[in-house]
Amino acid sequence: MSKIIKTFCFLALFVALLVPSALAAEVSAATEVQVSGVYQEELAPDVVYINLGTLTEADTVGAAQSKNAEISSHVQQQLERIGIKTEHIKTSQYTVTPLYKTEDSHRNYVIKGYQATNSITVTTTPDKAGEVIDTALTAGCNQVNQLQFGKKDDDAVKNAALAQAVRNGLNKANAIASALNKRVVRIKTITESGISVQNPESSNRMYSLKAMAEAAPSTPISAGLLKLNANVHLVVELD
Repeated sequence: MSKIIKTFCFLALFVALLVPSALAAEVSAATEVQVSGVYQEELAPDVVYINLGTLTEADTVGAAQSKNAEISSHVQQQLERIGIKTEHIKTSQYTVTPLYKTEDSHRNYVIKGYQATNSITVTTTPDKAGEVIDTALTAGCNQVNQLQFGKKDDDAVKNAALAQAVRNGLNKANAIASALNKRVVRIKTITESGISVQNPESSNRMYSLKAMAEAAPSTPISAGLLKLNANVHLVVELD
């Protein structure tokens, strides 16, 4: 009986030592691979944000504000007349600053007047951008500060790009696994490395009022294409 017990204990000890070794061999057989997934696409914009400004000067604060309010109100009315909704015309900045002149051989600065600036952002479609600019300038606006093109459903576009980037990363991982006569058995981590929608180069350019005034019959605005970039980082196991 004692001999049987000893034999059983020996077998149990042998199994206890063998199982971790087998597991270790199984774990060591798995290969960890890191890959990057990328996706790039050019998209036609379906929305444009136009920043326009009205700058006025007068001897007093009140006069500068009053003059600015009259022109700005007329600009908004004319924009609404061509179909721009009130909620798509938003005040982005309003400032009143003093204007100085020098006296006594440039040693003293005195206020000679005031300058009021009212900037608005108009949301419209790219094909209507030229008409919006022309209408605003004709109505009294004297600054065209920026045009920014984009996509209305920005989140949906970005999410679709991330999904494509993940597929690209998995394709790379599968190609590596195939070369090693292995297969992808587990995805350990996926990290978003960055996603952006880059505007066309012209979107941040200051537009010359003189050039626009000389353009006929309508200011030509070419939207170009948006550049969409998505990047992810994957860590996978091969076996």
